[in-house]
Amino acid sequence: MANVRVVTDSASAVPTELAEELDICVVPIQVQFGTESFKEGADLTLARFYELLDGPVIPTTSQPSPGDFVEAYGRLAEETDEILSLHLTSKASGTWQAARLAAQMIDRARISVVDTLTASFAAGMIVIAAAEAAKAGMELKQIMEVVKRGMASTQIFVALPSLKYVRRCGRVPHVQAWVATLLNISPILSVRDGLVEAVERVRTFRGAVKRSVELAERACGGRTRRLAVVHTNALEEARKLVDEIVASGRIVADSVYICDMRGSMAVHGGPGMLGVVVSGV
Repeated sequence: MANVRVVTDSASAVPTELAEELDICVVPIQVQFGTESFKEGADLTLARFYELLDGPVIPTTSQPSPGDFVEAYGRLAEETDEILSLHLTSKASGTWQAARLAAQMIDRARISVVDTLTASFAAGMIVIAAAEAAKAGMELKQIMEVVKRGMASTQIFVALPSLKYVRRCGRVPHVQAWVATLLNISPILSVRDGLVEAVERVRTFRGAVKRSVELAERACGGRTRRLAVVHTNALEEARKLVDEIVASGRIVADSVYICDMRGSMAVHGGPGMLGVVVSGV
């Protein structure tokens, strides 16, 4: 029997080169600019996405169709009889439901669809851990234990430099409530019980970034299996933040990543976001 194959969606922000290395199948989410619809990472590059983001048309995102998952599962079913499909929280997206519906249409493989109850590269961290376990030859039951530990130990904290995009999309209720009364704040987003929420508000963006590091440090006790600095079109700032964290020794990690959170987050928070993710698996 071939190894378990891992599937996710592009909202998990797993870097392309890492997905290829670990044989992760990434199903693209849909990004709409008015009547134009694109598949993230397939026919819409990050560079083009950010060019369009500040245009006159407010973008939206939607989950892959069940047909997209049927195509992916059907292809993998030619190679294995065990598929593990991991997706962002069902409380923020219909992706998990679309994947479950598609899994019922495939009878050539056993497909386990998991709601990670988190988002962006926090989900991506869990996907990477699962794919590494699959690559090492672990059985599905063992990989599911890795996933459970990942869901219990993975935290994400992201600082928003501006409220402009939150105002436009209106998809983060706690921040939206503040917009009515406050003009100059930098919220910190995290995920609680599967919901993407603003957990703190700080007066300056730099202060929010610093506080995000503090929250991540507290979440992992200063020692973690994986550490990531995530961003939206702010690679140089992300590199500097990684250097600062590593040099300070505040969070010690076995593996360190830098990744762009892509359109699925940038639609809601805009370019320039910076955040920290920690995971114990």
